[in-house]
Amino acid sequence: MPGLSMGCVGRSLAMGTLDDFQQQWMVLLDRVDDCTSEKALEDQVLLPLLELLGYKSQDLVQQAPFGKRRVDFLVKVQKTAPYCHYLIIEAKAPSKSIAHTSWQLRYYLRDSGTVLGLLTNGHHFKLFYNDGEAIHALWTFSRDQLYKDYRLLGSLLWRRNCDRVMDVFWNSHRQVHRRLVKAIAQLSDEPDVLHLLSAGQPLSQLPKLPTDPPQKSMIITVFNNKGGVGKTTLTINLAAALSHLGKRVLLIDIDAQANLTTGLGIDPLEDVEKLGRQDITHLLTDPRVTVESVTLQKRWGDVVLDIIPSHIRLSHMENQLVQLIDGDRILEKKLRNHGYDFVLIDPPPSFGKVNKISLMASAGVLVPTQLSPYPIRALEYVLTQVEEVDQFRETPLPIVGIAVSMYDRSSRTFNRTMVEELHDRLNRIPGGDQVSMFSEESWVPRLNVISKSQDNGCPLFALDYMDKLNSSDRTSVENAVASFESLAQELLQKVGISATS
Repeated sequence: MPGLSMGCVGRSLAMGTLDDFQQQWMVLLDRVDDCTSEKALEDQVLLPLLELLGYKSQDLVQQAPFGKRRVDFLVKVQKTAPYCHYLIIEAKAPSKSIAHTSWQLRYYLRDSGTVLGLLTNGHHFKLFYNDGEAIHALWTFSRDQLYKDYRLLGSLLWRRNCDRVMDVFWNSHRQVHRRLVKAIAQLSDEPDVLHLLSAGQPLSQLPKLPTDPPQKSMIITVFNNKGGVGKTTLTINLAAALSHLGKRVLLIDIDAQANLTTGLGIDPLEDVEKLGRQDITHLLTDPRVTVESVTLQKRWGDVVLDIIPSHIRLSHMENQLVQLIDGDRILEKKLRNHGYDFVLIDPPPSFGKVNKISLMASAGVLVPTQLSPYPIRALEYVLTQVEEVDQFRETPLPIVGIAVSMYDRSSRTFNRTMVEELHDRLNRIPGGDQVSMFSEESWVPRLNVISKSQDNGCPLFALDYMDKLNSSDRTSVENAVASFESLAQELLQKVGISATS
């Protein structure tokens, strides 16, 4: 290895200081600028970094066979559990983005049982953790951040700490995951993560992290009077993205078409009616029925969603709902003390009784739209209806934001024209100048694979769904998932809810 030999690295770590380690670490990271290929990054940066961290040749397998593919680096440590490996590294050329390429690494981690995964192009790094049930994105950081926060990666990946980390991880997957995520969120103030992973200490004796303040919660109706704008698809995958971030999410399908219900793999006839379960119609019409009694739960890895399903019978209940005493507030009353971080309500693309019930129960409205003439014209009607409901509420009903779905990235000139038209229309509506769009990073692309996921009864975040796709479709899904993750992060910022659980 040019510049650094395994022997001199070992002596340096044994005799030197952490400052010596950091200096060598920085020298290796600086080599990224000279790498023009994935192979160069592996040979000139990643392999020397692993050796700097204390790994020997017998610990490392390069281009390890994995089905029909090969893993760039597989780190096998002798003392770790025989049924799993410690670390997989997937490298990309420095010229390639890693923003939407994590699927392959997630696949390797899940099927091999490996604990940690690192995805990098040398400029950016993503660290993943496999808790045995789901793959969690622990930390995303740049090379500049890694100069400063080298202790985190060094502590977790240093050869002599592997067994200590593994012992704690396998002692209690779930507890350690929650504790570890919180610790990583505080790394700017923590000099070293190892004090949270002390060898031999039971979890009950690990240092206590500060208690989180009580979290806010938010009930949001996702509403547009114009159909075909991807409203239900956006609702499902936004909920999945929020769950992926550790939020507890309840979805309420209040549309008689039950598209959200079926899009999450629940058949209103087979899974609800024939099994004697209750649905949204019972919740709205029977004072004795509670949210808990009608809620079903679905899980895909680390994404867990609670759902109140709908049924076609809801289409025949308009008169019954109209006759209810204080019927507009029935859902609002049922959702008091609900215990979720987010409740997302999916009403029909019209304005009837159930839409008013949804809006009366909500603390905000998210408006999905396409960048095309008819959906943009419909925004005026949406804002008018929200303003009308607002007159009957004790508290204002704000528009949380306008989210773009079914976005055609190839029509940039047309899209700019439509954005200008959207802002022009908003400025003509009283209060419209206070309504903002979510950023372009959150705009959901128009992709066939998105609708296919609903046909399979799952959100895009489900790895089992990804298994069925070819590599081109997987890349498309990664792009869409990144959009939904951006939308979720921006929503958290807009409503003032912390991104960490």
